[in-house]
Amino acid sequence: MTQDRKHQPRRPWTPESEHRYSEGVVMRAVAASRPALREFVAWLEERGLCPGSVTVRVASARVFVDDVAQGRRTVVPWLRKLTANDVERFFVVYGESHGKCARRSMQAALRLFLLFAAQRGLASADLADTVPSLRSYRLSGVPRGLSDHDLSQGLSSLESESARDRAIMHVLATYGVRRQQVSALCLKDIDWPGRRVTFDGHKGGKAVTHTLTTLVAESLATYLRHERPLVDTEAVFLRRCPPHLRVSPNCVTSLVRAVMGRAGLSRRGPHAFRHAFATRLLGKGQSFKTIADLLGHRSLSSVGIYAKVDFARLREVSGEWPEVQS
Repeated sequence: MTQDRKHQPRRPWTPESEHRYSEGVVMRAVAASRPALREFVAWLEERGLCPGSVTVRVASARVFVDDVAQGRRTVVPWLRKLTANDVERFFVVYGESHGKCARRSMQAALRLFLLFAAQRGLASADLADTVPSLRSYRLSGVPRGLSDHDLSQGLSSLESESARDRAIMHVLATYGVRRQQVSALCLKDIDWPGRRVTFDGHKGGKAVTHTLTTLVAESLATYLRHERPLVDTEAVFLRRCPPHLRVSPNCVTSLVRAVMGRAGLSRRGPHAFRHAFATRLLGKGQSFKTIADLLGHRSLSSVGIYAKVDFARLREVSGEWPEVQS
């Protein structure tokens, strides 16, 4: 990295700037891969994928296309020569050095890229179906939420944090919302007289309205009165440095991990608060329908995973282990 580039200021994050991230991914590909990857980006955007998803899929597909294009001036003729064995060979080699999440992301990106290539006449029509499947079992994991002790310890350590960061932490812990919903929260979403706060839906989910608790109201009021920059924007949580744009979802993740680390806890992300929120509701006897509504899910199946952490209910339906008669 050159000295000039090292000291260049980072571009401020905006929702619109996400559209430029995918071009940065394309430019890091070898020259022979770039035309096909740019067409892939446009194809994904035509299908309605959000900018963040486009970037993730292109970043994975780039590894595959670069592998095909290595040492060649153009990748198109070689895409037409691809076989099922070529796809399987690449996926197996990639999987040997990458974890479960990376393999799953590559699987999705490969299928989308090969479907795109088939529609553009760049590859065989049935090649997308040859991407190897990953065996998985629905609800096989357990949500990694924060324990009541860790949650209490984390919140009790906020006095030394800024008013903005305290307010963000209280919103996450109280309502279990996603980091994108914190980033997108606007002044109009807070109904002070009615003591309600509304968060926009995300990932196809529903908007959710919660009671504005005293703790959250006081945290927000302190931030808005004493720390929030006086700028003409609707976003609640703003960057500290000019031009004072709204905080990005990645910024929310970074500050949560930093705060948790300073509290002496493992550096968990914002989603741990979401799991803790759902688990807490389940422990209080709330129905799955109520939990799904409060999390903004449209389907009950999305909260089925939390049944695995309600050990008290599981014990109620479990029987004694039968004794073996000798």
